[in-house]
Amino acid sequence: MIEGIEEIYQRLADAMNKAITADWSSARSEAIFYPDNIEFNGEYMPVKGSPRSFKVSREMTNLFEDLRQKFKDAGKPLWGQAIFELNSDGKFNLKWGYDNCDENGNTIWNEEEWRRREEESRKRLTQP
Repeated sequence: MIEGIEEIYQRLADAMNKAITADWSSARSEAIFYPDNIEFNGEYMPVKGSPRSFKVSREMTNLFEDLRQKFKDAGKPLWGQAIFELNSDGKFNLKWGYDNCDENGNTIWNEEEWRRREEESRKRLTQP
């Protein structure tokens, strides 16, 4: 286990709780690290209704960056993508993505893949 990682998990959960003002059942925040930038997205499922987005705070972006740095400092392989899934009861899951990464652990930019993800997100967030 990487030292100090549990604290980052808790702080991510707290930051997500703070970012979502409606009653919700589940939420997820995604970070994708590219060589020249980082993409962050946040979505939640309200208790009633369809998925909604939430603004990923600067605190959350810093926590994802801190998490990645902890992996680097521990000599672990760097992941290019991470998805933090949180249930309103406090249970969470963190998924690391190593697919389509360069030798530095950054996701290789693919415009077609980016457009596909954006379209999937748009469909989820605009459903009735």
